[in-house]
Amino acid sequence: MRLIFTLLALSTLAVCNHDVLNDGPVEEQPPVSEEVVAEVLLDEDGNPIEQEEAKIVVIDNNNPEISNTQDFTATSENLSIEDDKALLKAQRDKFQVIEPTALPSRGGNSANIVAFALQTKNAVGEKIYTRVNPLGASLALRNCQKYRSADDAQLAFLQAGGPKRDSRNLDPDGDGFACAWSPEPYRKIVK
Repeated sequence: MRLIFTLLALSTLAVCNHDVLNDGPVEEQPPVSEEVVAEVLLDEDGNPIEQEEAKIVVIDNNNPEISNTQDFTATSENLSIEDDKALLKAQRDKFQVIEPTALPSRGGNSANIVAFALQTKNAVGEKIYTRVNPLGASLALRNCQKYRSADDAQLAFLQAGGPKRDSRNLDPDGDGFACAWSPEPYRKIVK
C-alpha cells in the first residue's frame, strides 16, 4: 500500500508544470545618467499628482557628499601619486600619540568585589566570621531579594562594613560572601 501511494505521489509531482521564476523577456533598464531626474508622485488611486500639489523629489547621481575613494578608476582620475603622497604626509603630520595617564582613584567608600574575590581564599559556605542572628537564613533570603543580582548584594555588603560586620544580614553563614555570591568566576580568570 505504501509503495502504491509513493508511486502515485511521485507521478503526480512529475506531471506538475514547474514555472521558473523570472522566466521570460527581461525589460531593459535605462542607463543611469549624470543628469538630475525628477520623480513623479502618485496618489492612492495611482494617478499622477499635479506639480503644484506634488513635492518634487530630486535624485542627484553626482552627489558630492558621497565619497568615491573606494572606486580605483574614479580615484586614479582625480588624484595623482604625488597628491596621494601629500595627503598621506598631511595625515601623518596631524597624527598625535596620547600618552597614557594613571586611572583616577575612586573616592568615598568604594568596594571592589573583584579585588575582594582575589584577596579571599576560603570556599563558599566555609565559616570564617561569627554571626549572631537566630533568624539568619530566612531573614537573609528576604533581604537578598532586594538586590538585582548577587554581585549587587555583595557590593552593598562590602560597603556596609562586610565581611567582618553584617549589618544588613546578607551573610548568615559567615563565609564573607553575601546572597550566594561566589568568588570563583573571578578567581578562575586569574588562573
